[in-house]
Parts: sequence; C-alpha cells; structure tokens
Amino acid sequence: MRGGYANFIVHNRKGTLLISTAHIKPKNWGSEPAAFQPSAIHQWLARRRITISLVGFTTLVLFNVFVMQPIPRNPLAITSLGSLAGSGLLWIGLAVRSWSAGTLNKTRELTMVGPYSLVRNPLYVGSFMMMMGFCILCRDWPTMLFVAGPMSYLYWKQVRFEEDKLSRMFPVQWDDYIQSTPRFVPVRLNRAVLGGWSLFEWQRNREHQAVVASLLGVLGIWAWFVLRTST
Repeated sequence: MRGGYANFIVHNRKGTLLISTAHIKPKNWGSEPAAFQPSAIHQWLARRRITISLVGFTTLVLFNVFVMQPIPRNPLAITSLGSLAGSGLLWIGLAVRSWSAGTLNKTRELTMVGPYSLVRNPLYVGSFMMMMGFCILCRDWPTMLFVAGPMSYLYWKQVRFEEDKLSRMFPVQWDDYIQSTPRFVPVRLNRAVLGGWSLFEWQRNREHQAVVASLLGVLGIWAWFVLRTST
C-alpha cells in the first residue's frame, strides 16, 4: 500500500460497499475495540436507516413548511451570510459526493485515490453537508436537529456495521486500513487525491440524480422565498 492509504470496494448481490482507510490509535491504546459486534437492534437500524431517515426528514420538513411557516433564505443571495453558509455547505457537499461517486469502482480491489485516500466515508460526509445546507436555507431548525442527532446516530451504526463486515473479509489488511485515514474528517493531504475520478464511474453510480435533485431543491427554495416575500 503506497503511503499507507487504502480503500476497500466490495461488490455483492445487494450492491457495492465502499469504505476507505482510517487514522486512529492502535488497538492497545483502548481507543476502539478490536472488533465491533453489532447487536440485533444495531443490525435492524442499519437495514432500515433509509426508511427511518426519510420518514423523519419528510415529517419535519412538512411541519416546518406548513406549521412553523418560516421565510426561507434566498439561495441565490451573495450578501447574506446565512444564504452563503447554506449554499456553500450544499454545493461543497454535492461536490464531495460527485468526487466520491466518480472514484468508486465496483470491483474487488484496493483503491488509494481520490477522497477515499483522505476519509473512509466521503459519501456520508457529502450527504451530511448537503442536508445541513438545505436546513440552513430553509431555516428548518427542527430538521437540522434531527439530522445532527438521530440521523447521525443511524448512519454511525451503519458505518460500524459495514466496517465489521470488512474487518472479517480482510483480516490481514484491516489493521493497516484503520490506521491510515480517519472516518469522516481528513487530517492530511497526499498526491493520491488527484487521481482516480472517472466520468464513466460517476454516471454508472447515478450521481447525476443527486445533481438534478439538488438543482430542483434550490429552485424550489428560491420559489418559496419569492412567494413568501412577495405577499
């Protein structure tokens, strides 16, 4: 492994599971157990995280729109710090997702390039940034708390569940894997970040759907802003 950076890409019948390397203390420091054994409730939450997230997220968004009825921020404004913060998180998060999806190669191999040489879960990082950006633009504080709390907990359990699988599939490489790159926050740059992106992989992983959804979401927030401020 060049520079100690590695990513595992696993393809199975249910899809592709991709997690890159980690930067943590050695096991004998007591920072993390040698093997995470997910309980039944953890596995249940991991399998149903998308359904739970969608139900909770949609319910809170509808509550914010029809009950709290805030005036959203203008996503096109460049003089408002709130609008800049929300739009910045949204577009940077989308860029991280697109970078990650274009680097993801659905085969059994060890990769050491792109965002997966920096953090193990760049797709989750990008998605979290996008959700927080949308919440800021919508002034949707209940949903922001839901994203920062319950949703983060659900996806944390999913990450641990996936890493447990990989630790058993790659027992020899796993120690080096978890000592190289953090889960979510990068701590160093390297040359590997410059390579590996492919438009073919980006299209094959259907990341264009996230781009279209984001554009429609921003357009909807702008229309909502115009409607609320013109009446």
